[in-house]
Amino acid sequence: MPDVADVKLLPSASNLVPTPAGEFAKTAVNTNRPVSPADLVDAQGMCAAAVAASGEPGATAMRGVGLDMTECEVVQVIGPPGSTQIGANQRGERTVVMTYATTERSGIYHFTNGRLTTIERGPEPPAPEKPARGKPARRTSS
Repeated sequence: MPDVADVKLLPSASNLVPTPAGEFAKTAVNTNRPVSPADLVDAQGMCAAAVAASGEPGATAMRGVGLDMTECEVVQVIGPPGSTQIGANQRGERTVVMTYATTERSGIYHFTNGRLTTIERGPEPPAPEKPARGKPARRTSS
């Protein structure tokens, strides 16, 4: 049986994952803050408070989208969705599905109780068409 003093302990997760600092701390999602009605989209996928605060939808497009963001935080980053479906799950929680098809972040964004829970990647944009090559001139023998 090995001596307890000889057993090497593995590092904990806190030793492996650095704590957020600098830029990361500025963009971290505050999931401790409760979701308020101002954080929720309407049936058209719009947020009155987000548009009024930023001046226009999508004004913070340099920021990324992450899980646990509120519905309106996602709209602030990406802009208004192409379609919005609002409903409730079996537990009576608010569910929202916002679909983006024409942006570089195309996909289906699922929210529960106002927070982003899953993202389904949308279709890849079509590859640019290659320019048509002209047929080479046909040589005739003389």
